[in-house]
Amino acid sequence: MMADPSVAILSEGTPAIQLEPQRRRLTSLLLFILLYTILAGAVRKWILLGGPASNILLLGQLLLPWLFYLTAPGQRRRYFPILLIFGVLLLFMALNPLNHTLYHGIFGVLLHMGWWLMGFHYLENRSLYCWNRLYKLIGILLILETILSIIQYNLPRMHFINRYATEGPVSIAFVGEAARVTGTFSFVSGYAAWLLFINLWTWSVAVWKQNIWLLTGLTTIGVADSLLSGSRMSLVITLLLAVFAYANLVKRIPFHRVFAVLIIGLIVGAWAFRNSAFLQLSWSNFASRIQDGFRDEEYGRRTIGVLNEVINFKGDYALLGTGLGGTYQGARAIWGESYYLQKYGGYEEEPERIMLEGGYVLFLGRALLLWFFLRGLYMPLTAKVLFFVLITFFAPIVFNVYNLIFLALGLSAVDWSYRCRARSQHP
Repeated sequence: MMADPSVAILSEGTPAIQLEPQRRRLTSLLLFILLYTILAGAVRKWILLGGPASNILLLGQLLLPWLFYLTAPGQRRRYFPILLIFGVLLLFMALNPLNHTLYHGIFGVLLHMGWWLMGFHYLENRSLYCWNRLYKLIGILLILETILSIIQYNLPRMHFINRYATEGPVSIAFVGEAARVTGTFSFVSGYAAWLLFINLWTWSVAVWKQNIWLLTGLTTIGVADSLLSGSRMSLVITLLLAVFAYANLVKRIPFHRVFAVLIIGLIVGAWAFRNSAFLQLSWSNFASRIQDGFRDEEYGRRTIGVLNEVINFKGDYALLGTGLGGTYQGARAIWGESYYLQKYGGYEEEPERIMLEGGYVLFLGRALLLWFFLRGLYMPLTAKVLFFVLITFFAPIVFNVYNLIFLALGLSAVDWSYRCRARSQHP
């Protein structure tokens, strides 16, 4: 079986046909990870309804990055020393005598290491990734998730299909009078992570296919799904990544063509909005959430407040923290919470939790490692800076395992498309 022409250009000196068995294995593994991450929440909230089996599925989600790194084909030499050094640092912090139990530390190592395992595997084995083989499937999944989201949005907030993967009654998040949709995911945060992946995938498709109509259609779906989710951050990211995607096309497609498509899209969108009560309701609900953010002064807490929690850290152990895994909800529920964390008080955002667990040493170490990783990606410098800020402060990749999976895969898809396009133009 011959390799796909669009993938052969990424072989980096090795004949594509020799890499084909590894590519098939890796594509199958990526397919498994995507389907597990997308569908496990549906099983947990609609079939298992809580209990030990549901917790086992969640544990499987936490272990996916490690499963991927240990079983994926490819080399693990170039970046292994970096991963080893970071892993030793994490182990040292897991053994912090201030930590509540050793179990907290073990879970902490699992969580803090996962994203780097997936990211650096991609950097070292780009030639094995074949994102073009997954694009049709992802497109189908996007359509299905969107249809499900529309159904959820139109159902009562407490309808069974809107339940979360938790035992007992729980307050469903809402936007206006509608439930904030979760698709097949366990909670709102999982669906938001899916939208982040879809936005990156859309950008990747735009670079690879260079089709302005396809980009406009996918961006429209991304905006609509963001409105249904009630996630203001998802909408902002959708628009920002769309700018990068359109900017790439402007360099390769005549500007008048891009401009004409955008004008047509805006006209069709305005007509659809004017004649659709559903679109008007979804925007009205979303706008009310924007207004709530101003009224409650939430935007300051979620932006400047996050930075302030790190810069003016109020904890007693700012250098090394109080031990890995101490703030992880699952570990606290099973083995309890450290006295030092109880003394600190409430915590929510990931940067603050990283400071609590590993102090400035862990926070700055992660920042350096993140910039090193982003430098290895093929994308505009402004995009790298954006993702550095986003991941460092606003997109959790430690305590949100959905973000961990989807962000790593999404960034690899974007890099793959840029390299694929560049080598096709300069063989």
